[in-house]
Amino acid sequence: MVAEDFLVKKHLRLISRCLGVLPSAYVGFYNSRPTLLFFLLSSLDVLDRLDTALTEESKQDIIKFLYDLQIESNSGLPLDVSGFCGSLCHIENSKSEQSTDPDSYYDCAHIAQTYTALCCLLVLGDDLKQVDSRAILSGVSRCQKDDGSFCAFGFQNSENDMRFVYCAVAICFILNDYSFINTEKLKHFIRNSINYDGGIGQGPMYESHGGSTYCAIASLYMLGNLWDNSVITKKQIERLKNWALLKQDEGFHGRTNKPDDSCYAFWIGATLSMLNSQYLVDETKVRSFLIRTQDELIGGFSKYEDSTSDALHTYFSIAALSIFEEPLLNPIFPPLNISRRAYEHLMRIRPR
Repeated sequence: MVAEDFLVKKHLRLISRCLGVLPSAYVGFYNSRPTLLFFLLSSLDVLDRLDTALTEESKQDIIKFLYDLQIESNSGLPLDVSGFCGSLCHIENSKSEQSTDPDSYYDCAHIAQTYTALCCLLVLGDDLKQVDSRAILSGVSRCQKDDGSFCAFGFQNSENDMRFVYCAVAICFILNDYSFINTEKLKHFIRNSINYDGGIGQGPMYESHGGSTYCAIASLYMLGNLWDNSVITKKQIERLKNWALLKQDEGFHGRTNKPDDSCYAFWIGATLSMLNSQYLVDETKVRSFLIRTQDELIGGFSKYEDSTSDALHTYFSIAALSIFEEPLLNPIFPPLNISRRAYEHLMRIRPR
């Protein structure tokens, strides 16, 4: 039975509305539409309402939309800009008659949008047969820098940090092919980003952060190098656990001396789960904090108490509640940040 203080019906109404007509506040997400879809679809999935909230026709419409965002090897663009774009504006420009224009090179895929698009397809039960794996992996390869980190775009003029390292590893994990990237350099980048306090930064010499710590640990988990001492030692893992647990006041915060923020219940909770240590968390306090960040008027979860809810914090709060075993929620597969149901679907269809 769902607890009365967990406002599932209101959350479902908000998610369904956003899948239909987006509020004006989401205009900034227009160039990140796969990511927004990921938050909404994954929320439904973890709430175990995906099949009741979406008809089969609606699912197929979303799948078609996602594939329309894919830059394939036959697009006329260089192979190393392939992957999924964030909006139809980009993809239409790249497929237009002007695609030979040098500026069209910048109408390329985005590594984070590629990751979230693939996750959406898995959540929706797609078989990934329309995914141009070689083109996508070529695009991911082009994003890697000499220090082992990854950029957001293939032309490497974007920021590079642990977020995009995670996206690269997750894409390769989904497609079951790491041959296009230099995993040794990647692991070296992660190793150099481990800090004295136990946490992991966005890169070497950067402050420890809950999000980047998750990205690093999840990457090592998917690479199969989390427990073999090749990147992080058991002593460093114990120090990391201590650092993560110290981020809990009532909920979790991502950096030292910051206020608790609902999404870090996932970032740090998922990290501790991968390290088999989520039982060390005061789950009662985490749940109490998350429940108080619900928007009792329109549904959804917000960053803090008495704030406006949004799709990002709604998904990560629901996912965190799943990690801490809220009744009737579908379990999460923390490394890939999708439901275990979607992960098991991937294992059935993934190329061997």
